Amino acid sequence: MMPPAALWGQVQMAMQQGRLDAAEAGAEQILRAAPRHTGALHILGVICLQRRQMPEALRWLKKATQADQRNAMIWATLGYACFETAAFRDAVDAFRKASLIDARAHPALHGLGKSLQALGRYQEAAAALGRAIALEPRNPDYLNDRGVALMESGVITEALRDFDAALLLAPGFFGALMNKGLALKKSGDAASACMALDQAINLNPSYAPAHNNRAAILLDLGDAAQALAAADRAIALAPDFAEAWNNKGLALLDLKDHSAALENFRHAARLDPANAAAHYNAAGIHWQRGDYAAAAEAHRHCLNAAPNHLSALNDLGLAEAALGNHTAALACYDRALRLTPDFSEAQFNKSLTCLLFGNLKEGWHLWEARKRKKIPVGFQDFGLPLWTGAQDVAGRRILLHWEQGFGDTIQFIRYAPMVQAKGADVALMVQPELAPLIRRVMPGIQMVEAPPADATLQCPLMSLPRALATELGTIPPAPVWRADETRRAMWRARLGASDRPRIGFAWRGSAGHTNDRNRSLPIQSGFPIMDGSAAWFGIQKGLPAADHEALSATPKLRIFDSEINDFEDTAALIAEMDLIITVDTSLAHLAGSMGRDCWVLLPFNPDWRWLLDREDSPWYASIRLFRQKHPGDWAGPLQEIRSALAAHFR
Repeated sequence: MMPPAALWGQVQMAMQQGRLDAAEAGAEQILRAAPRHTGALHILGVICLQRRQMPEALRWLKKATQADQRNAMIWATLGYACFETAAFRDAVDAFRKASLIDARAHPALHGLGKSLQALGRYQEAAAALGRAIALEPRNPDYLNDRGVALMESGVITEALRDFDAALLLAPGFFGALMNKGLALKKSGDAASACMALDQAINLNPSYAPAHNNRAAILLDLGDAAQALAAADRAIALAPDFAEAWNNKGLALLDLKDHSAALENFRHAARLDPANAAAHYNAAGIHWQRGDYAAAAEAHRHCLNAAPNHLSALNDLGLAEAALGNHTAALACYDRALRLTPDFSEAQFNKSLTCLLFGNLKEGWHLWEARKRKKIPVGFQDFGLPLWTGAQDVAGRRILLHWEQGFGDTIQFIRYAPMVQAKGADVALMVQPELAPLIRRVMPGIQMVEAPPADATLQCPLMSLPRALATELGTIPPAPVWRADETRRAMWRARLGASDRPRIGFAWRGSAGHTNDRNRSLPIQSGFPIMDGSAAWFGIQKGLPAADHEALSATPKLRIFDSEINDFEDTAALIAEMDLIITVDTSLAHLAGSMGRDCWVLLPFNPDWRWLLDREDSPWYASIRLFRQKHPGDWAGPLQEIRSALAAHFR
């Protein structure tokens, strides 16, 4: 047998010439004579690595490191093998040992950076790659890879500098152009990003991800038609490319083709059940359609793919609430808040559930998150410190101001005298439409149209329950609102004499309200309750043409619509009615504040202020609640009202 030293030279030559079988046979022969021959063990590991025989490659390379623990090249090769098998932590260990043995081994530092990057440890990856670049500054791969690490760390300007440096060294570097496009997209420069991707596509027009990335950027630019074309090109090149189907769905969504968009999201999810975005986008369309069960199911699929998807957790909570599963909704918000305690969207939605349950103390506290939502809910800030109830207000000028809808102002104005009773000099700013009525209700409180210069504190009306520690048993009574007597006399004359009870009916809320689809009632649904034992009046304005057309076919309801000019008219009309029947709008709050009998029709998932499973309201003594038993089913509560009317007027 040839001595191992002589045979080793032949093995090395065979490797150089690419004769892997001969090199393998020679290395095995060496090991029969010298089982710990480092070179032979290493060569066998390299041969298996080239053949993609990964378990065998790892076995030989680990034996080689055991035979010579100070050989940087062997540790680096083991690192590459671990990286190729997605054993990234093992790869980090191997590359780090190689770089410690040989501080100038820049390939090992490059491998270390790539492995750290694969683990999401981007800042450490950028540092390791920076050391490799310091040793080999003209290597475009190193620069490109550090650019990726910096981009993922959020250091976009430096990432772009690396991509440009890589492209200066290698002008046709496809990967650097792709990454530059992504970095420019993240920087908000979608137009430049699109130009970079166009250059990449010119270099390699058959690379589907480039077309898909271009589709995503065109969506950012608002060019849905071109985005659709780019996504279609990506799909033509790679029919099973789930992300491209998802982007196609987004383009179709922008083009208002919701049905086609939903089918594309579903197809993306079928191709890749781990594509959380596709599930989430499908859930959004189900929500828009009012199919809350399907939305909840899609959100669950999204969370199976991405368990820590905060928006999906929050939105699943909303879907559960819409289905009446409020305890499940609360669990979703709590799960999101365990992941991110300051997640304002979940804090806000949890507050609504707490308030709905009657847990007012926690609800008021969390409700302050409305000011920090991505789209704040009605919050106004006049640059003054917020009164939280902790500061002494005696002798201080405080601005109390409206922030949301008319009904909210009517409901919470009751707290203004309580602040004044603490010795505060109250300046009250409300919507101009309500100001005349509130002046009559609270003549002792100064009304202002703008924040006074001498105010030292502010508090929105809807933060006053928290500041004054309101719980269910301590809700203050509403002040009694009154209609203007002149207006009331005018409407009394217009209504004329009647020997029947007068019922004021309001079936629509504001079309701009986020929940109007669920809270408003089709006018035709109300016709069955309008029998001849009472005189029925429509006491709302701004009716759409469809309602006018429907009402023209029935004499049961007398409407005023354009004759109602303002809240003074509305209050006067309410005062002349024997009963108000309304959906959940500001009319309910006005009637309740005026002490008029008022029956409120509530959707299956009611607004928080009406609580759950009760017919009365702790906010208004004269209000009675009629609730849907199933989503969208108005027939049930309307039948209850029809039965209750006979008893009420008897």
